Amino acid sequence: MVLSEANVMLWLGHFLWPFLRITGLFLTAPLYSSPLIPGMVKSLMAAGFAACLALWLPNLPPFPADAPAAIFAAMTQIAYGALLGITMQIVVAAISSAGEIAGLAMGLSFAELQFRQSAGATPVLYDIMVWAGLLGFMAAGGPIWMFAALAHSFAHGITVAPLSSWVALSMLGGTLFSTAVALALPVLAVSLAVNVTVGLATVFAPSLNLLSIGFPLLILAGLWVMLASLPAVGPAAAHLTDICMRTLTVMLPHE
Repeated sequence: MVLSEANVMLWLGHFLWPFLRITGLFLTAPLYSSPLIPGMVKSLMAAGFAACLALWLPNLPPFPADAPAAIFAAMTQIAYGALLGITMQIVVAAISSAGEIAGLAMGLSFAELQFRQSAGATPVLYDIMVWAGLLGFMAAGGPIWMFAALAHSFAHGITVAPLSSWVALSMLGGTLFSTAVALALPVLAVSLAVNVTVGLATVFAPSLNLLSIGFPLLILAGLWVMLASLPAVGPAAAHLTDICMRTLTVMLPHE
């Protein structure tokens, strides 16, 4: 049996097209982009998912045999997969930003920790809300919907969405900040009330020590309100996942 170059590149293309797009997705997608997952595990997962898609996706073109064309095609597929992952990253980023805003409001931003997942020291509340957002994203079925969108991105071949449709991704910036402020709003309100109360008490009782009474009261009240508002993270994650999936449908190729 003699194999021609066209047959080899056709078989190779059935695996490489989804593999490259999944590789880009793993660079930016929530959970899969975490440095806590070893690179070898990510590579095996990407290869396994690509092999499954290669058996399911029909009529994929052969991979280019020309080196410049192959490099350009690989970069395009990786960039498009990374863009899809960034879209779903908005879910975790919005919830974690709420923790950072709450920490700044209650004066707890000085408490920082160094995690492997972050490039530098980050506020404690930010790290806690990152995990809360990640759990909410997983509970809302985000990873399943994300891979379903990636699989449907090959419905019209290996083409990517036009640049005009990627404007929808920039619109998620407003959703990120509005959701973060909405989640942190109870802490902001309580922090304002505590600051006004302690300030008036200091005016009428000058001997009252603001540092020994005001800051502990502010931190304790903020933490209590933030703990009471944690049940809102689940519905917020589900709502953000729905918004991001609607954005992904716009960014998928259309005829």
